[in-house]
Amino acid sequence: MKKDLLSVLPLWDQFQKAARQRRRNPERLLSDYMRERLEIWADRQLDEEIQRDARRSGYREEDAVDLVRQYRRGKRERRAVS
Repeated sequence: MKKDLLSVLPLWDQFQKAARQRRRNPERLLSDYMRERLEIWADRQLDEEIQRDARRSGYREEDAVDLVRQYRRGKRERRAVS
């Protein structure tokens, strides 16, 4: 977004003032905020995809927990034997 376009946005003046009170560059603060929101959005999409895949697999969360516990128990037992 160009600075000319930002200057016509109604909240831009308030945002600039708030950023300067925090001794931050408004453009950089906005850029950091947008980057953070995009990361959160991507994380949520990944979480939804994982949940969708888990529902399709037919496994319940308890099943997955049991599988992990069995794997770890077997790994401990193999280490103890060697």
